[in-house]
Amino acid sequence: MRVTVDARHTGLPGIGRFSVELTAALRRRAAVDEEIVALVSRHPGGWLGDAGLGIPGGQTETPRLGQDLAVSARPFGPLEQLELPWRLARQRVQLHHATHLSLPLAVRIPTVLTVHDVHPLVHAGHARSAAARSYYRLAMPLAVRRARAVVAVSDYTAQEISRVMGREADAVIGHGVDHSAWAPARSAAAAAPSPAGQAAGGRYLLYVGTAKPHKNLVTLLRAQGGGRDDQGLPELVLAGPTPAEVEAIAPGASGGRVRALGRVPDADLPGLYAGSAAVAVPSRYEGFGLTALEAMSWGVPVVAADSPGLRDTVGDAAILVPAEDPRAWADALARTVGDPVMRSALIQRGRARAGRFRWDDAADAYLALYRRLVRP
Repeated sequence: MRVTVDARHTGLPGIGRFSVELTAALRRRAAVDEEIVALVSRHPGGWLGDAGLGIPGGQTETPRLGQDLAVSARPFGPLEQLELPWRLARQRVQLHHATHLSLPLAVRIPTVLTVHDVHPLVHAGHARSAAARSYYRLAMPLAVRRARAVVAVSDYTAQEISRVMGREADAVIGHGVDHSAWAPARSAAAAAPSPAGQAAGGRYLLYVGTAKPHKNLVTLLRAQGGGRDDQGLPELVLAGPTPAEVEAIAPGASGGRVRALGRVPDADLPGLYAGSAAVAVPSRYEGFGLTALEAMSWGVPVVAADSPGLRDTVGDAAILVPAEDPRAWADALARTVGDPVMRSALIQRGRARAGRFRWDDAADAYLALYRRLVRP
């Protein structure tokens, strides 16, 4: 069985991590007669260019995935509908896995589509442009209809696919945490923090994500700004948003008790997690809370928005807070930082919860699906 996995999204937060981690796990778990080929961008630095996940030196983080098939077509562009079917046919591919919304519609082989959420349709007004909004409205329902199998990353996402697009998901397969890769770095990260960790300095609250509206960073910034000194809230460190993005959504927030690090390479995230007092995940809408799981795997307490996708992910292992209540956020973060009994309970439950999510398990579930489609 020869399978291509679309890994062109490397550099995007969330989706990029999913593509890289799942591809590696699929290769670890595949049988000897099963070949996993990563579909990657031919463009230097990846198709995102300067918008990608930056690393020191102005380069773009593009991990080598092993056996790759480089293509010129960018995701979401018209060229991929011509190039991808031709490439897959020449490579004698038997199944293609679209890890985001870019599904080659003309291929005659089975296709698997992973749907992370339906936010682009539910909150179309948050799209970065009118063109992007139109693309999502057309491409996403078409991809869901044309895929041989649709995989939701959580029960909530499966419900949303059914509600918004009228199709039942063929499987629900969550993400994972690569415990084997993260564990050996724990002692090193604690002894020698990453550059991003050194920039943060000391104990701090941590946010990892983007400044997109549905991530609800504005409520977290208001909570930090409105927190009383006697609450003992430490500095809030933002991994992902730039100072300019923070200033745009909350003028005057960046600086002082808020530090925006901008784009942070994946390699620096372990050091940031390890040095934090708590991780905040305030998203109003989330298909799966990967940031929360990673924090829990490091033994860091999590405070999360009480939204369906995050509830699916964290269970009872985090403090859940009304998404848009800054005072509730300030109080919950203060208790998480200052109450040792609560911290200990959250750390214990969090580690147990994160231990249930492994990339190898996700890969096994995907491989079983591939086999059913290729060898019915």
